[in-house]
Amino acid sequence: MGHKKICLNCKKAFSIYNNESKEINLTCPECKSKMVLVSHRFRPPKQTDTKQWDLAKYLITNGFAYQHIHEDYKYVQYPKTMEEAVEFVLKFKSQAYIIKE
Repeated sequence: MGHKKICLNCKKAFSIYNNESKEINLTCPECKSKMVLVSHRFRPPKQTDTKQWDLAKYLITNGFAYQHIHEDYKYVQYPKTMEEAVEFVLKFKSQAYIIKE
C-alpha cells in the first residue's frame, strides 16, 4: 500500500509507495507549491471537475486526508457533495488529523 501526493492548485495526483530509503518530495513539479500527502484511498477526480476538487480541498484542510473514519465500529464513507462534507466534518471532527505546516 502507498499514498498519494496531490497538488490542490494544479489538481493533479501522483501515487507513491512506501520506500523508507527515500524522502518524499512534496513540491509540485508544475507550480512548485506544497503538495499534500493523502491515503491511497483517495480517488482523484478529473482535472476539470472543480466541484470534486473543491470538496477534496475542503476535507483535507479540515483534517480528513481520506484516512479511515469509524462510526459504531464500522467504516464511514466519505461524502460526495459539499453539503454532506460540512456535516461530515462537524460530526467526525474528533477523528480529524491535525495538519502541520
